[in-house]
Amino acid sequence: MTVKLHHDRSGAGDPVLILHGLLGSARNWRSMARSMAGDYDVLTVDLRNHGASPHTDSMRYEDMATDVAALIADEVSQPVTLVGHSMGGKVAMTLALHQPALVQRLVVVDIAPIAYPDRFGHLVAALRALPLATLARRAQADALLADSVPDATLRSFLLHNLVDDGAGGWRWQCNLETIASSLPEIVGAPGADPAARYDGPCLVIRGGRSDSVPPEAFETIGHWF
Repeated sequence: MTVKLHHDRSGAGDPVLILHGLLGSARNWRSMARSMAGDYDVLTVDLRNHGASPHTDSMRYEDMATDVAALIADEVSQPVTLVGHSMGGKVAMTLALHQPALVQRLVVVDIAPIAYPDRFGHLVAALRALPLATLARRAQADALLADSVPDATLRSFLLHNLVDDGAGGWRWQCNLETIASSLPEIVGAPGADPAARYDGPCLVIRGGRSDSVPPEAFETIGHWF
């Protein structure tokens, strides 16, 4: 089932859609959107089960790409420059391969269309283990998470998903249950017809200290893009 994605929008000009990574949200790209808004119509999107978008029981890349296609049809009505980071990059690649007419240009940030080892399972497990019912302050969650996630910057990123439940307590804004059960699909290679190809302009950005786009992935990228 297609879901209506929450998004923020700013600027004017040719449309640019930005898709975040796993356990992220549109807010991760706010500063980038502000810097681009003088030249482009920028939409930063919450993918399903993340941010303020609806929760579902699926994290299949085909389903997430269909959500983005519906957003383009409803809000933009023309081909877009599609930017995707990490999991969002796999969503962007899936959409470009399945519905290339919607994607004028493709920018893939620090990900390849390949399967990866599960580097997220311990993070999701640590978040699910937090005793939300007994938390009085966000700082308590940070302290409880410190042993499992020693990196303070990463903890801050993860805890952006912890929000006020409106009744004096806390809740997870992202759908941790579906994310946990879907991790094999999320870290897996996005499915596509081997004969599919996206012939539009495609830029793949690799972090200088990142191993997320290994040299052995170049051939796979070149096969489809």
